[in-house]
This record gives sequence, C-alpha cells and structure tokens, in this order.
Amino acid sequence: MLNCRPLFSLQKISQALCSFLVPLLLISSTTIAQQATAMRLAKIEIVGLQRYQQEQIIAASGLQIGQHVDVAMFDAAAQKLLSLGIFKSVRFRYHFNDNQMTVTFQVEEAQGAFPVIFDNFVWFSNKELADAVRRELPVFDGTAPDTSGAINAITKALERLLQERNIPAHVEYLPSANQAGANVQHVFSASGLSIPICSVNFPGASSAQEVELLKRSKPLLNTEYSMQFVTAFVKANLVPAYRQRGYLRANFAAPQPKVDPSPAGNCKGVSLALPVEEGAVYNWAGAELTGNAALTTQELESALGMRSSEVADGLKIDKGLEAMMAAYGKKGYVKARVKASPTFDDATHHVTYHLEITEGAQYHMGELMVVGLSESDERRLRDRWKLKSGDIYDASYLDEFVKKVVMEGRMFGGRPRTVGMSARPNLQSLTVDVTIKFN
Repeated sequence: MLNCRPLFSLQKISQALCSFLVPLLLISSTTIAQQATAMRLAKIEIVGLQRYQQEQIIAASGLQIGQHVDVAMFDAAAQKLLSLGIFKSVRFRYHFNDNQMTVTFQVEEAQGAFPVIFDNFVWFSNKELADAVRRELPVFDGTAPDTSGAINAITKALERLLQERNIPAHVEYLPSANQAGANVQHVFSASGLSIPICSVNFPGASSAQEVELLKRSKPLLNTEYSMQFVTAFVKANLVPAYRQRGYLRANFAAPQPKVDPSPAGNCKGVSLALPVEEGAVYNWAGAELTGNAALTTQELESALGMRSSEVADGLKIDKGLEAMMAAYGKKGYVKARVKASPTFDDATHHVTYHLEITEGAQYHMGELMVVGLSESDERRLRDRWKLKSGDIYDASYLDEFVKKVVMEGRMFGGRPRTVGMSARPNLQSLTVDVTIKFN
C-alpha cells in the first residue's frame, strides 16, 4: 500500500509565508522612511485659520520650503503649533510626488482673544515687552486666547526678560473682568519689588489746570505703581476735573512711568507722566430730543436743567440725564433709556446734545413682600405703604419710604435694623414686585 504524505502541512505553509512577508514589510517600511527622508518639502498649507495669517503659522511651525523632511518632523511641527496655546487642535496630512512633499495642517483656533496688560514692567517699553513675548509666541499681537499654553508662553517670556536685565522680580498673572464678566483682560505684573510713585506731572496741561490736577493726584504719591490702578484713578478723579469746566473732549494718554535714577528724598521708584490733550471749553447750545411721548420736551428739558450758552459742565449734564430717567421712573417707565450723542461746533465752541429716548412700557405696582418682621410690625409697615397693587409704579417711592418710615422711625422691634430692599420688574405682567428685608 502506497503511503502518501503532503509535502507541506498547513501550519508549515503559514510559517513559510510569514517568514517571507516579514522581511518584505521591513524592507518596504525602511524604503518608505528612507524615501521620505530624502524628499524635499515643496509646499505647506494651513487650513482652518480665521484670526491668524498663514505666513505667521508657517513660520511658527519651524518648517521651511526646500528642506529635507520626514513624518516625524511634521509631527514635531504639529506639537509645536499646539504648544503655542492658540489652537484647540492641530492635525496634519501629507502626500508626495516625484521626491516632493506637501503637508497640510488642519487647525482649530481657540475661541476668544483678550487684551494683554503689562501692568508695572516700568523698566521696559511696550515694544520691548511685545518683542520679548514674540520670542515665545510669534503670533502675539497684543491679545491672547484664554488658554494655559498662551498664558504660560507669555509668563515664560517675561520671566526671561527680567532675568536678562538682572531685575529681582517674578511674574504674576491675574485675569481681570468687570462685574458683568465682560471686558476680560490678561494682566501680568512684576512682583517682589517696591515701585512707588515718587512724582506726577502732566505734559500738555495748562498752568491753570495743572494746579487742580496736582491737588487731585496727591493720593497717588508713594503708592505702588500699577497701570490699571492709575488709569482707573485718572478716569474717576482727573477727567471729571476737566469735564466740570467744559473741557468735554479732554483726553489723557496712557500712563508713562519712568524709573528715576536720582530720586528726590527717600522715594526710590518712578516719576509718572500723565499726558493730556485739553481741547477747548464748550458752551451749551441746547438739546434735541427724539422718541419721547409720555413726557413732553419741556418736562425733560426742565429735568435736564441746562441753560443756553452756559459752560457745558459735563458733571451737571450727567446729573441732568439721570434726572430725566428719574422723571420717567416716577411715571412707571422703569425701563426708559436715553442715548446721548454730543455734536461739537469747533468754530463757536458750542455743543449740542442729541438725546434719543427709548421709553419702553409703563409698569404698575405688583406685590409687596416684607421679610424679618413680626406679624404686628409687618401690619404696621403695610399700613404706611401707600403704593397699592395696580397703581402706576413710582420708582422713587421705595427709597423715600425706607428713609422716612423705616430708618428715621426705627419703629420695628425697638432697635435699629439693617434694611435691604429690591424692586423686580416682571416683563410679562408689566408689574414691579417690591421686597423689604429686615436683618
């Protein structure tokens, strides 16, 4: 009997194929890698840009047209772009033809770009600071997204600048915004050193105004310099000094601190210049009102309180506009608003205010809620509250009631009480609910 056996078992065939394919794959991958390394970069594309320029991002990637490249270099370039902190994601794809490679980076920009404030780096100009940041963040334009990558890059750049100048300070970062969460800013400051304001001067100010400015600026002396604080101080204290005298277009430039090499007395800090353009003194030429129906023009002008050809006192104008809105509030128009737009006549030095009024709906009294009193005291309080449900709401009544009845009388509980109050308009029912809370 003839005994026949297969020349190869199935297992041996598989082993044979694997032993053939593995060397082939190794040879192929090695060949591709060698081929890619030998290829020149012919083109770089950036897809997905909205805020930044393609040339900026290509420069930041570190890649250059004509250089020899491989996939590892593309990956490193993508990581470098991602580390800038201006992108949420960075991906790339590539193709090659005739020893030429093209790479395309698909990017998604981080949302938002907020101003960067160098608060007290008094040893450097703004240009020096910006140039230093661009060494770490090449696309820096005075703003930055709210990402840790961007914040870290700016911090690193400022730390290095301080070290290069042998300044013994370190960098602190604090985000800033107003109470509504708007006007977001990235604030960087140098801490660890005392930088007092030793003197203040006002380039551009007339001698007559300089006396008043120096008087109002005394609180700045010997305080630690902060651009944000000084800017707020100027707006709250110095600009009103001009507006009150009719200098409605007076404008202060950014604070200019200068390290004083030979300080007077014991003050070792900065001399501070607050340049100002005073402009002209304007007189009142009148107001032009539009949009008013519930109140007459005569009523509103009377509330405004300005007389023809008098000095256009900016503070008086502000109070007059508030008085106009209060007049609307007394008649239930609690959402009334006015948009004031001045027109200046530089030939005659007169100003006309265009007042665009939006009256809104008329509101009525809703519910009165009293918190923190005994039943008897609450009853006595409600008896004295004269604004009944359904009456036209008077926005001035609540303040007057609390002052006269509650604060002056001190009649509830036999002792002084802390009183809180709120008035909440209801947009659907056009009523105002009032709450008086005793603590």
